Amino acid sequence: MKNQQKELSDCSGIADFNDENFKQIKNKTNYTMKGKSILIALIILIFQAKSLLNAQLNPLGICYVEVNNSNMLNAGSYTLQNTNKQLFDVAIIFAANINYDASKSRAYISSNNNVTKVLNDVNTYVRPLQQKGIKVLLDILGNHQGAGICNFPNREAARDFALQIANTVYTYGLDGVDLDDEYADYGNNGTGQPNSSSFVMLLQELKLAMPDKLITWYYIGPATTRQAYNGDNAGNYINYGWNAYYGTYSAPSIPPLTNSKISAAATWIQNTSASTLSTLATNSKNDGYGVFMWYDLKGTNAASYLSTGSNILYNENTQLSGQLYSWTQGTTCDPPLGLEVTNVTGTSAKLNWTSNGSQTYNIDYKAAGSTTWTSAATAYSGSNITINNLALNTDYDWRIQSNCSSTLKSTYLFAPRFNSGSGCEIPASLQSQNYLGTSTKLSWTAGTASSFNLQYKTTAATTWTTVPNITTNTYTLQNLTENTNYVWKVQSICGTSNTSAYSAEASFNSGFAPVQSPGPRSLSFNGSTNYLNAGQFNLSGNALTFEGWVKVNAFKSAFPYISSVMGIEVGDNNSAILRFGDANLANNKLQFILSFGSSQIKLNSSTGLNTNTWYHIAATYDGTAMKLYINGTLDASINATGNFNANGILYLARNYDNSRTLNGFLDEFRVWKKALTPQEITDNKCNIAPTTPNLEANWKMDEGSGNGALDATSNTHFATLTNMSNANWSTDVACNSNLSTKDLAFEKENNVYPNPVKKGNDIHFMINDRSVNEVALYDISGKLIKKQIVDKNNVTINTQNLSSGIYVYKMKSSNDQIKSSGKVIVE
Repeated sequence: MKNQQKELSDCSGIADFNDENFKQIKNKTNYTMKGKSILIALIILIFQAKSLLNAQLNPLGICYVEVNNSNMLNAGSYTLQNTNKQLFDVAIIFAANINYDASKSRAYISSNNNVTKVLNDVNTYVRPLQQKGIKVLLDILGNHQGAGICNFPNREAARDFALQIANTVYTYGLDGVDLDDEYADYGNNGTGQPNSSSFVMLLQELKLAMPDKLITWYYIGPATTRQAYNGDNAGNYINYGWNAYYGTYSAPSIPPLTNSKISAAATWIQNTSASTLSTLATNSKNDGYGVFMWYDLKGTNAASYLSTGSNILYNENTQLSGQLYSWTQGTTCDPPLGLEVTNVTGTSAKLNWTSNGSQTYNIDYKAAGSTTWTSAATAYSGSNITINNLALNTDYDWRIQSNCSSTLKSTYLFAPRFNSGSGCEIPASLQSQNYLGTSTKLSWTAGTASSFNLQYKTTAATTWTTVPNITTNTYTLQNLTENTNYVWKVQSICGTSNTSAYSAEASFNSGFAPVQSPGPRSLSFNGSTNYLNAGQFNLSGNALTFEGWVKVNAFKSAFPYISSVMGIEVGDNNSAILRFGDANLANNKLQFILSFGSSQIKLNSSTGLNTNTWYHIAATYDGTAMKLYINGTLDASINATGNFNANGILYLARNYDNSRTLNGFLDEFRVWKKALTPQEITDNKCNIAPTTPNLEANWKMDEGSGNGALDATSNTHFATLTNMSNANWSTDVACNSNLSTKDLAFEKENNVYPNPVKKGNDIHFMINDRSVNEVALYDISGKLIKKQIVDKNNVTINTQNLSSGIYVYKMKSSNDQIKSSGKVIVE
């Protein structure tokens, strides 16, 4: 074929021959039957030649464009010098991400500011390439959040992500998807490790959802060893695959794909040497590989470099036949998370999301078999909307898009598919609470159902445990595994033969079993392997405070000179960090970092801290300025405005990797979704009520034993001790008293008897306030020891497992309001 193309290139004007040319010849020429036959044969040859010229290259040219830095349109600016064919047959938008919505235990497609810019203006950045015959695909890869193509726990989750991909491809008029199993950090956010079924299930569902689109594979990661499941191969659904290691020649094994669908070569444009490129091209041609992969096309003239390969592959130089396009960064605008459907009645459903007060939303829906979206609302304010006139027992899709300004929109986020049902309402408002390690209380709206079926399992499990015929809308799961992520769902039973579909899955972490604090404690870290993983946080917004006590044994004296205190660090466009040191900052000075758009603002302290000294440190942002406080005194500030972006795993004593760990102690650390005032910082250094508004997390670190630092708030941000033991709990503390005066005050003490109580005997709580539904008992450090639900007007707590000492009780209402509190003494 390459030789034919070379010969045909000498036939001037052949490629422009068309049906009109033929009509003109027929009208203007007198010919005999023999002449007619010759003319017809000539025209057939011309059309065959034209067809060859328009055919794709062999090998197929694949081109990745890093849209964080470069313009997609440059992929269409290079052609072969003689035939004028496009050098690249496929251009790949690199890259969207697989993120994880921990609130819904769901992987979702996330587009950063630059991918958003491309997709929201496909007429500018995609259609011109397609008009030149170039296929445009979207690459999707992990983003350090635990979600990837290899750990979907079941077919339902794989199908959900496949539908997201398909809806994205069809919505933006793309030609397919490229899958990349990198940077997933499997296990983060409590997600499962790679399993044997996930990758194949995803591909099966993906081909069903978009049978006319391309599926390609960047051959890397755990997926390479998980290509077969139940007798089916991943290669049955993949169109092309290629080597992922630049500058090397290594053919991926993707049975049953043949060499014609494979690139053994991987070339990083202008980073792989010209001599290596020549070898890669020669080997690809000699071995008959039908694909050649190029990575990272930039906005500078690469024709000479590309010619090194194209001369060998196609016997032609590459020319810059079009203009080179510059690139300016897009602006961040994210769609809302927390997508779920509630109040499904057969003909109506409520669509829900977690809203941001400063944004409006565009919401559409359609029947699963339809290609036309119906608008539910545009520029809509709120966190839910009800759609009506649905067909019974019909599957529906819906999508939502944020309006961050009059001109800036997010990409669409596609919600899980739902069924309109038979009229038996699907349970909604799934909530979990009382995480005590081995038990968790679940609740949901009752609707008109007479009873419910409940299913639950660990996130990593494939089999559900069913609890049938629950006659109330609450249930307490028992015998759970401590500090384990679970998912659960509920089904309504409306009669002997009428049940709803199951609700969308909800998730919870079982937490740690409460331990009795031996008194004030801190946690020590060795500066190499010790740290806390506090799980997923979404702190994005315009207000934040990090605060707590720190004592450093030694600051980092080698690159990167960073001792991390706490924060989120997914990338320059997604971070909120408090740490010591940086490349151009003394290693004993604080640094507070927030991401605004695609870049970071860094605030450095003026004061350097000493080793072996306790300091209270606080970093705040109030929408107008970032500030650093040391021991309650303002030390540094810098102007900053707008919303920052920080959504990911929050670590304490570590960020990014173990080279940035802390050698020292942490005590009483907190995260606030508000900017504390100087007075608030000074007043509450050692203790704060766990129900204080906007307090997102509070790790008192007084457990003294166990595998976790508990969150004193009700938000359950349990921080798991990593590579640590009981020896890391220390009596070297910043604050010796962790109970407030109010907690020690006696209120309605005549409701508690006996007091003091002998160890082993019962404490009786007489409840006069009917709004009280729970009594909680805390040790002297403020750690939860026991919870007891009110039975009529009396609660009894046995003291057999309690140590002698002072305890604080709190009587709470259903909305967590404290109605009464006091102390009780165990002798």
